[in-house]
Amino acid sequence: MKKRLSIISLAFLAVIWMGILPAAAESPTAFVQGIMDKTMTIQNNPALDTQARTRAIHQIIEQNFDFPMMAKDTLGATYGQLSEGQRQQFNHTFDYLFEDSYTRMVLNFLKQQNIKYGQEHQESGGKTRLDTTLVRANDIIPVTYLMHSAPRGWLLYDVAVDGVSILENYRDEFGRVIRTKSFDYLLQRMEEQRRATE
Repeated sequence: MKKRLSIISLAFLAVIWMGILPAAAESPTAFVQGIMDKTMTIQNNPALDTQARTRAIHQIIEQNFDFPMMAKDTLGATYGQLSEGQRQQFNHTFDYLFEDSYTRMVLNFLKQQNIKYGQEHQESGGKTRLDTTLVRANDIIPVTYLMHSAPRGWLLYDVAVDGVSILENYRDEFGRVIRTKSFDYLLQRMEEQRRATE
């Protein structure tokens, strides 16, 4: 009887645990494929106009990227030198600009392409890299998704298109502006860009 109760208790705990962390059992490939399937559905829905499509894509990006981690990484050592107010302002502005830029790229780039999912590469710190290939009419483009495990599941923190990392591009550009001008100048230019796109 005690053995039977123990088995039932373990099964019950397993159900609760899976209910709390449903994404933990999801593979990196399934995570990315889920995002891409939703994106393609939105892109190819004739009932959606450009504005509705933009909002829907924007929401997918907002839910699946680790913006605090990305913002911190783009500034490197400079991030640790900022006041709390500067960090909050930078994070907010970076989040907005990245979401806007990536949404436009998705809207213009991803439509009805065939995506081939390749190898998952486990890295330290709970990070994983997934190689995919975007097959277009006259083009084959390698796209790598970098993600890490979080309490609520996987979160993306970078995407490399044809070997070019989006995050590294930001890091290089921000570093150049900070070295030649200042962080305040960088933030001012970012705020101007944000206002121009609103």
